[in-house]
Amino acid sequence: MELDELKNKWKALDEHIKSQDNKIQHLTDQIIAGKVKSPLDTLRRHCIIAAIFVPFMLPFFFWAYDFVGLTCGESQKLLLYTLTWLFVGFTFVREVYFVFDLKGINISKATAVESLQQTIRFRNHYKWGVTIDLIIGIVFLAVAFTSMNQMFMFGGIVGGIIGSLVGIKMYRFYNRTINNLESALREWNEES
Repeated sequence: MELDELKNKWKALDEHIKSQDNKIQHLTDQIIAGKVKSPLDTLRRHCIIAAIFVPFMLPFFFWAYDFVGLTCGESQKLLLYTLTWLFVGFTFVREVYFVFDLKGINISKATAVESLQQTIRFRNHYKWGVTIDLIIGIVFLAVAFTSMNQMFMFGGIVGGIIGSLVGIKMYRFYNRTINNLESALREWNEES
């Protein structure tokens, strides 16, 4: 009788330990999911804000061109307007693409490895997008500086410096957030 009672107690203790292990695993998964969700939500929020904000740059550029006046020929004006549309349009499309790219990182439906692979793809898309935007921006600024009077050139230089500083800060922010996301996904993968 004592042996059966001891077996039952051992079985109950074993079930209790397993349930505690499951609870600990569930809590660990929730903590890691929170670590993944936070940077992911931050990236999504910033991409959505950028996608909403970027189109408002277009009227600002055209207002500035009209306000100070362009001192160049018609073909150079056409090139400047085309580069302005290209710069703003590409930046807008890039940000919208990033929003949809980030939707591919779905921790509730994908494994940690799949989510990590999608995050690495997003990082590559982000770097390429920023590089292309930078090239368009440099060409745009080169054409803009040869198309305008000195007052606007001074404003353009100041705007270029401020834009560069903001761009560098945003690039570092995105990189840091992507690193945090990758780190959390790697931790999640190790726990799985």
